[in-house]
Amino acid sequence: MEKVYVDHTNRVKIICLKCGLEKNKIVSKFKNTHKKLKAKCKYGEDFRITLDFRKYYRKNARLSGKYFVKGKNETREIIIEDISKTGIKFATLEPHYFSKGDLGELKITLDTPMRMEVRPRVKILWIIDLNVGAQFDNPKLLEKDLGLYLIK
Repeated sequence: MEKVYVDHTNRVKIICLKCGLEKNKIVSKFKNTHKKLKAKCKYGEDFRITLDFRKYYRKNARLSGKYFVKGKNETREIIIEDISKTGIKFATLEPHYFSKGDLGELKITLDTPMRMEVRPRVKILWIIDLNVGAQFDNPKLLEKDLGLYLIK
């Protein structure tokens, strides 16, 4: 299954992996459906795609870190699963007591040669069991530290 990134005009460029034929499509009607789509090239080749409407690229990661919950005196070890310019997904290693809307701070060691440490402030957007999605409080402050990391 191929992931296709949707641009700011809700258009995608679909490329058949067999013949290389490219086709541009408007996909705005699929924005909130999370459907896997079936495509077919003019030579009859069927293939499946998923659409990614994210504003920024999300990099898969496997980074260790810690999470500090403001006002709850809670600290947890975490594993960063993916990271983008504006947000992050992580998993706690044990049950936690934070909730959607909580503010906190992460301590992340990047897997770069210099092992740079970043400490973004975050707001929890969603929680599913031990998995957590959060938005950076001030992404501008992280541009310098995360910019190069995200493009490698």
